[in-house]
Amino acid sequence: MIGMRMNAFNDTGLGEPEQDANTALIELDKGLRSAKTGEQCEAIVRFPRLFEKYPFPILINSSLLKLAEVFRTGSNFLRVWVLRVCQQSEKHLDKILNVDEFVRRIYSVIHSNDPVARALTLRTLGSVAGIIPERQQVHHSIRRSLDSHDSVEVEAAIYAAQMFAAQSKLFAVSMCSKISDMIRGQVTPASMKLQLIPILQYMHHDTFTASMVNELCMELLASYPAADFVKVTLSALSTLASATLIDVPQQVELLLRYLQDDPRLSIKRHALHLLHSLARRGAHLWPQGALNNLIESTTTLLQDGTRNTDLLIRTLDVIEVLSQNVVTCDANMDENSPLLQLCVNACYSPDPFVAVKAVTVLTRVACYCYEEGLPVHGIQDVISCLESLIVLLALDEKHLHQLKACLRSTVKLCQSHLEHCSVFVDAIGSTLINASSENNQNEKQTVVLCEALGAIGSVGQNALLPLLPDILIKLKQTSHVHTKVMLCTLLFQMMAGGFEWNIECLEAVDNIVKNVDDWAKYRIARSAARYGHHAIATEIFKSLKEAVASEQLHFWLSGLELVTKAECFLTEKVEDPQTVSKMKIVERLNGAISRYASACASLKAASTPLRSLQFASEYSKLRCEFLQTIAQLLHSCISLCTAPPPAIAVTVVDATKDELQRYGRVTYQLRKSAQDLKTCAENYQKLYQSAFDADPGSLANIRALQEICRLMAISVERVCGGPGVSAMYLQEDKIFNFGETVEMRQLARCCVELCRLSPSFTMTEGKVGAVSHTRINCLISQTTLLAGGTMRLPMPRYYFQALQATSVKLSVSPQPRVLGEPVSVPQGSQLALKVEGVLRHGRRASLFRSVAAVCISISTTPPSKINVDQKDSNMNELQQTVIPHRDFFACEFLLSLGCPGSMAATYQVGSTSAGGSISGGQYQITASASILDKDGNVWKCGPRSTLPVRVHEETAKRKLP
Repeated sequence: MIGMRMNAFNDTGLGEPEQDANTALIELDKGLRSAKTGEQCEAIVRFPRLFEKYPFPILINSSLLKLAEVFRTGSNFLRVWVLRVCQQSEKHLDKILNVDEFVRRIYSVIHSNDPVARALTLRTLGSVAGIIPERQQVHHSIRRSLDSHDSVEVEAAIYAAQMFAAQSKLFAVSMCSKISDMIRGQVTPASMKLQLIPILQYMHHDTFTASMVNELCMELLASYPAADFVKVTLSALSTLASATLIDVPQQVELLLRYLQDDPRLSIKRHALHLLHSLARRGAHLWPQGALNNLIESTTTLLQDGTRNTDLLIRTLDVIEVLSQNVVTCDANMDENSPLLQLCVNACYSPDPFVAVKAVTVLTRVACYCYEEGLPVHGIQDVISCLESLIVLLALDEKHLHQLKACLRSTVKLCQSHLEHCSVFVDAIGSTLINASSENNQNEKQTVVLCEALGAIGSVGQNALLPLLPDILIKLKQTSHVHTKVMLCTLLFQMMAGGFEWNIECLEAVDNIVKNVDDWAKYRIARSAARYGHHAIATEIFKSLKEAVASEQLHFWLSGLELVTKAECFLTEKVEDPQTVSKMKIVERLNGAISRYASACASLKAASTPLRSLQFASEYSKLRCEFLQTIAQLLHSCISLCTAPPPAIAVTVVDATKDELQRYGRVTYQLRKSAQDLKTCAENYQKLYQSAFDADPGSLANIRALQEICRLMAISVERVCGGPGVSAMYLQEDKIFNFGETVEMRQLARCCVELCRLSPSFTMTEGKVGAVSHTRINCLISQTTLLAGGTMRLPMPRYYFQALQATSVKLSVSPQPRVLGEPVSVPQGSQLALKVEGVLRHGRRASLFRSVAAVCISISTTPPSKINVDQKDSNMNELQQTVIPHRDFFACEFLLSLGCPGSMAATYQVGSTSAGGSISGGQYQITASASILDKDGNVWKCGPRSTLPVRVHEETAKRKLP
């Protein structure tokens, strides 16, 4: 059948287990050895995918050596595909172990009589210039090929020269004269000169060479006024200036001169493009007066009307980039500054592209003034212009990008000055209500307006409440599913400020849920759970869990239903929270705990190797443990009345020198509850450190819950005493700031209320006050706050979705020959342990934080401690911090096994070794990885790999008689 040919090199077979690296390499090697050219080509083009899947040096070295052999012995057709593999696998080339052998096989083709083969060799050598930058024989071959009479070989030599000049200072300096002579030479064709000029941009390694290149380029600008030559030469000069930095002012002046004096539109556009790239390097590098000259040219374009709209937009692009720097904002914050005058005039341009860019610049200057506490000039003009643009752009389906830019400026202005929230909420809300939903494009604009309202609602407290009636009307009118979901989210955000749901709002959400598909229902339930409306989420998850075909999805939705139902138990409405009995609180806590325990089991059942749900499981488990601790604390408080002190209490006080023991069993129970709360806080800290890919809001959620545990522990220790209790009064006036979102402000208010309800701290003669009913009632009030219906737990976003994905894959060698068997090491010898690893990223790499280094920890557990808890075992541990190179890292440890003593580590740069000694027997070596971000924070989210090692005694050799 057409399109159903069987693939001999199966990468992803349906229903088949995933191949390991060796098996995949063997299959590709068979293809390379095939007599059919088609199968050879198919095997070659699959190597980049193999490198991405298994980016380990041994495999890459072996594969590229095989490809180099194919390049040496194969046809030019096969060489083309080997060249493509080298170009696509640039980041893996430095993992080649036998570089000399690899280069020898490639370089041997340079002596061929075929100029095409020589050209392919030069291009292949240029593509691997990063690993052989200083190979003199390659430099000589490139120089020799530049004098060839075959145009194909010369073009390949130019390509290789450009690649090597970017990598090698020696090559760039030595080739400068050769390239200059070729460019100046009359025999060199003009087309070839255009290819040679870009090589000059890498001649910045010393002052003499850079000045010579500048002189040559200026000479070219005067001698070759053709548009192509001018554009290529200006690009080379701009790149050279960006590398040296000291030539940036002169280059900006040169580009401005071409912008103003050269009449050709293509040159003006190219000059603006290069000015845009130099602006990104920083406004502080621009010479004084350059911005004013640019503004003068922009003013001229504005006066010309619509003839030069393209140039005007490009010029405003440059000014917009410059406005991102505080230097530009500080120099142009006066009312009469040329920049503000220009942007005010451009705001009223009939072209929306021009108006949006101008108002963006004005907004940045205004935000800078607000942040620095400086007077803001013309803010009413900015607000009026933004309102007008939002209304106009929402009507035109062609300007979605410009509408987003205006809304971003609006949100930034509201973040800088909260008083603007009401004005923009009214403007955006009225535009949203009046927007029609006839086609998909209008739906996108409606969704963008909803997102802007949500962002402003997160900034200003109760800012969206005036829109509540309009939102309910819009929910009934709209027909698009995505718009309904966004409007429901806005409704949840409004009600998250501590308001109670009325019948009209509940009916509106219920009608939406009944008339949308299952995916939209899930998104609505997810939003409800994130804002703490668990009763709504529970009903939706309950209806969805039976509507999925996958067993894992069923357990996932069942777990979500149980989690939200558990929170519903805690937030059940009561008529008077002050009259809630202790037994009612205990009943609520027990109901929530039982459902959380069931939810943890469902989440474990929903986990798969591709979706582990580790964060969701740990988060639910910690929430369950915290509720158990709160329930135990409540029982301990009640025991003050039910379990009076024993008759021997005074004797116990005299024996322990602890005055609080006279109150009997309640003191011990309260101290145990305080310790349990501290353990919960520590576990939340561990969960925080394991969530490297979490968004800032989710991390703030974990910090807030950790702070609640810590505050409760302090309150309990104020009553029953504990270490550090004398300094606890310092926490009274602490300001809690977990973020500016609605849900985080709710948790911050809870922390403030816990501090207010905390028992008073009294000490007389260095001793804590009595365990009285008044102080115990304070603890009961705090427990009632946490489980009495006044606190809603917002579920973090990372519980449902991860916007960033980063994983670490470890490989520890040596490995046992038989799986499960230990590695045998003679007693008294040393074990060389090598740990290799690869960082894998999702679609959005480094969205919130990026990997700066990886910390590898090696712990060795003695035979007597293998089955003992790690907290109680005295394990020997070594650590090493390595910086990944192109997402790959490797380190080595040297362990002395079977000798008495203690392990000690010694580190070296490069191939690092750690030396030490441990007593003999069978050991368990554990390698774990932690991630260090650019701020120096440690994230313990890496995998753990264990290796059993058996240390055996060698039998003495029998002596011959």
